[in-house]
Amino acid sequence: MDEKRIIPIRERKGLFFALLIFVSFITLIVSTKSLMVSPKQIGMTVFSVFQKGFTGIGGFFGDTFDSIREIDRLRGDYNEAVSQIEKYKNIERGYLEIKSENERLREQLGFSSQILYKHIPAEVIAKDAENLFSTIVINKGSRDGIRTEMPVIAFQNGVQGLVGKITDVGLSSSVILPVYDSFSYISARLADSRYEGLVTGDGHSDSPLVMKYVNKRAKDETQYGDIVVTSGLNSLFPRDLYIGRVRSIKMKDYETSLNLELDSVLDFSKLEYVFVLDATGPSND
Repeated sequence: MDEKRIIPIRERKGLFFALLIFVSFITLIVSTKSLMVSPKQIGMTVFSVFQKGFTGIGGFFGDTFDSIREIDRLRGDYNEAVSQIEKYKNIERGYLEIKSENERLREQLGFSSQILYKHIPAEVIAKDAENLFSTIVINKGSRDGIRTEMPVIAFQNGVQGLVGKITDVGLSSSVILPVYDSFSYISARLADSRYEGLVTGDGHSDSPLVMKYVNKRAKDETQYGDIVVTSGLNSLFPRDLYIGRVRSIKMKDYETSLNLELDSVLDFSKLEYVFVLDATGPSND
């Protein structure tokens, strides 16, 4: 036996109310001219909505691609600008190096005019970096008038100092045995007290020079910082060339002479230009 479902009064009222609202809405649309629409208009409205959506999406992607291209262009411009800046920096560095080089050469030229002997300017082109052989190579040789045993000087900070002597000569280069070499012996004296001795080194440019065989009586007349110069006696070196300054006095009771440790007046690690002297000839001037 089929039983018919009985709709509760509350649900029936709700359905009736909803139907009433729907009918009222349709009546309002039909009766109001301002809201009258046709199926065609509805279709066009729906199409317009989709068209605007697609247009907006297309515009978004188009703007995105344009932005990417613009970013790539700006990146290229930036890289080009960085490259140009680096190029200008290199040019500036080159200019400053040339300017500094010209200033050093001008300074050396000024010093050259102060030298009393005939001389040949030269540039240091090689050094023994490991101090296995304490030699210095210059860019002048026999074709420039260089001979063995010629003394070599240099100027630093306004001071004229002894570098050493020429030991080997090639056609376009020469080798200097510096004052700090252990085989170098230079007849010297204290500039003020005039006590004499013999200056040598231990083969290292950063080690002190040693002035040996100085009379013990010089102890009372010697002070730290006193200048030691070439004596010019029985020597190939002209007299009164600066060698070093006294840094310490070494004396033992059983010895008959003093040993003076000296700081060279030249910083050999900064040596760039030298003058080879021809003490047998007059000044270049």
